[in-house]
Amino acid sequence: MPVDLPFVGKVMDFWKIEHSPESLALMEPATGTQKTYGELRRDVSQMLLPQNRSLIMLLAQNRYECLLSYLAALQTGHPLLLVDASLNRELLQRLVDTYRPDYIHSSFPDLGLHGYEMRAQSALKVWENKTKEPRNIHPSLALLLNTSGSTGSPKLVRLSRENLQSNAASIASYLNLTAAERPITSLPMPYSYGLSVINSHLFAGAALTLTEHGVLRREFWDTIDQCGCTSFGGVPYTYEMLLQTGLLTKRGATLHTLTQAGGTLGESHVREMHQLALGRGMKFFVMYGQTEASPRISYVPFDKLGEKIGSIGVAVPDGSLHIDADTRELVYRGPNVMLGYAECLPDLAKGDELGGVLKTGDIARQDEDGFFYITGRIKRFLKLFGKRFNLDEVELIVQGRFGFPVACFGRDDLLMVAVESADADVSKVTAMLRDTFGLPKDAIQVEKIEKLPRTSRGKMDYQSLAAARVPSDPIATVSQAVR
Repeated sequence: MPVDLPFVGKVMDFWKIEHSPESLALMEPATGTQKTYGELRRDVSQMLLPQNRSLIMLLAQNRYECLLSYLAALQTGHPLLLVDASLNRELLQRLVDTYRPDYIHSSFPDLGLHGYEMRAQSALKVWENKTKEPRNIHPSLALLLNTSGSTGSPKLVRLSRENLQSNAASIASYLNLTAAERPITSLPMPYSYGLSVINSHLFAGAALTLTEHGVLRREFWDTIDQCGCTSFGGVPYTYEMLLQTGLLTKRGATLHTLTQAGGTLGESHVREMHQLALGRGMKFFVMYGQTEASPRISYVPFDKLGEKIGSIGVAVPDGSLHIDADTRELVYRGPNVMLGYAECLPDLAKGDELGGVLKTGDIARQDEDGFFYITGRIKRFLKLFGKRFNLDEVELIVQGRFGFPVACFGRDDLLMVAVESADADVSKVTAMLRDTFGLPKDAIQVEKIEKLPRTSRGKMDYQSLAAARVPSDPIATVSQAVR
């Protein structure tokens, strides 16, 4: 565990990017862009934003213009709703209809959204709401992130600048980040994990490498070599595939730090990554978090990883963890805990509803050394390829599309859907799930059953569905989404 935590408690707001003007801030090989911190500050200050405080939606990609929009909004106090640019248009329209942002920033030439018209055209186009209306937005609100990015759920996490700043400082401390770091954006910017990589490294004065290439693409590894990248982050699927292909033993000579979050990585894979990291002189950090915590909650110090396989580690600096004595639920306390949720436009007027305390929805235990282990879940969600899927939301979308009763369950690498309809076309349901949520076909399993099981109180019996159908897996007891 790091003894020296140089950043915790210091006021060094990452969005102000107040580092040496001559220091390299970022590279974007796809466009040939290279910026110093002085040039980045200049470009942020030149962003065209409204004079009055307005709600802005950014359809974000790992691109320079999107980073400028994000930093400009934080600097000027405009609340920003950050959305994945690849979100299905039907789901995007649902989100827009709920919150009616004043402006939408996007690189797309035609959004096709009702009620908006283009007002400015550059690398990042500005779309204005034709019927802007007065709204009450709390002064602490800085950022809105989706809890289930791929379902387009209107349930958002409300975050303040203080939330983002404190977590950036904590991450920079336990990873011992310095200005010499060169991380590559291996995760989407609107994903809280991907955004935290950007925030923490800007905080440390490091040089970002922006790319939209996935980790299995040759171009991704060519970029690492070209830019001398030192670190990247990945979800469980990332490391499963990297171990399977052997890429980490063949490429990335300049890498010295790898991080993993976004779900449970199997213990055998953690052991493999630990041994690989030792052999290559790298560090591999297993971490745990939630968007509600901006997002990092805990980490396993690398020097403890070998003896703490399966653990989510200890609380990040400036935070604390405990287990509720009655429910065994893991509870986190820290300055990075969200203000609360928003499910409709009036909710944006709410202030801090949680007081820095977050009930995680995960059941846990603590060992004699103070390390925590997740043993189950209270909430009904899965993490597929690092993205959280609210199963109740998925059910509503499928039922709305096809009209028959549906039950969703599964584990963290498999979405399972049981449909109560003899006439249902399994292939059509699978295709809809694949196209709507961007999932590969082998991550979806749809089954027709005569009658969905229910409890004595008439509620869906997810437990019996999962017990009979979820394939055997070492982590299935953790990953089954049973209410």
